Amino acid sequence: MSLWPDTVTIGGQTIALADVLAEVSIHHGRADVGDEPTATTCQLVLRDVDPGFVDSFEIGVELRVTAWDDVALASVPRFTGRVTDATLDVDDLTLIGTARLSTLTGYRIGTGNWPQETWSARMQRIFTEAGLASVLDFRPDPDFDPPLAARDPATAGETTLGDYLSFLAPMLGAAVVDGLDGSIVVQAIAARTLDELIVVEPADVAYAPPWTMALPGGNVVTVRYQGDQGASVTIRDEASVALYGERFSTLDTTFVNQADAQQRASTRLQRGAYARWQMLQAPILRGLPLELGRPLLLSQMPTASPFDPWTPILEGWEDTISGPNWTMQLALSDPTYSGVTTLAWQDVPATGYAWNQVNPETAWREALVLDTLTPP
Repeated sequence: MSLWPDTVTIGGQTIALADVLAEVSIHHGRADVGDEPTATTCQLVLRDVDPGFVDSFEIGVELRVTAWDDVALASVPRFTGRVTDATLDVDDLTLIGTARLSTLTGYRIGTGNWPQETWSARMQRIFTEAGLASVLDFRPDPDFDPPLAARDPATAGETTLGDYLSFLAPMLGAAVVDGLDGSIVVQAIAARTLDELIVVEPADVAYAPPWTMALPGGNVVTVRYQGDQGASVTIRDEASVALYGERFSTLDTTFVNQADAQQRASTRLQRGAYARWQMLQAPILRGLPLELGRPLLLSQMPTASPFDPWTPILEGWEDTISGPNWTMQLALSDPTYSGVTTLAWQDVPATGYAWNQVNPETAWREALVLDTLTPP
């Protein structure tokens, strides 16, 4: 067993695990690569509570769940948040907790003028204004940091950290999730790489996850820019339009420069213009120490699988601890949507894969593993 719960702390009071009903559920991260900031939640049941505990109990107190990591030989956080709801049924007390991300609409920001500044500087500014700079786990795009228009509260009005974050993050496709330790992780989508690949052992997968295919997100992409989104650029993939018809996608930004809007539209189009087989979930048989935004390696797929191995990006998960069992349901995304190339030029062998030797029906966007380049 890689992980197992070792402490539950409510309002600073450690609860004996024997008093926790063997049913704990933690939803962490997001379900899809395009989701808005989504707070982590935790539900657990305290059994046989006495009148003294009920009388002194308050919601709003800190709730922490930690787990013992057999590999790290240490206790690690699994949920850090606050109790938001409680239900007493006879002598069983059900608690629901949410992590810090759920509170961000309570932080007023934007009362003063903001100068023209880069996206990463604006991200750090809003957390600093909210007094939360110390909890920001920021992972910016190393190559693309466009300047944003100045902001005047006289015309734009005040806002909240939560509301502005929901506007700012999609500009660079950033994932915004709660960290396990109470931090807030902001990861620009292009900050993702195949480094530190997490190998999931086939024996840890409960059953072969299904593959799905859906119409693409957009083959006609518009990016609005300037402070009032008064200008825009639109680009199309005509081959995709011929396949699926027009599928429109629009992104609002406050980019200053047309070139930056053009670049963002181009990357969005490249990543989302074509339908692909995807594995959106994977059921896991034990608690694993994972990190959102990291690549996973899944292998030993059924014969008909479109890819084997497959390297999705981890977007979130659900922990379910029931009796002696800890299972997980992983939320996965296609690495292409994150701009992660699973088959790089340098990984193609020098012999046997010249242009006149590969499958001519394979577009480079589909060349995720060497098998896709091999003629049938």
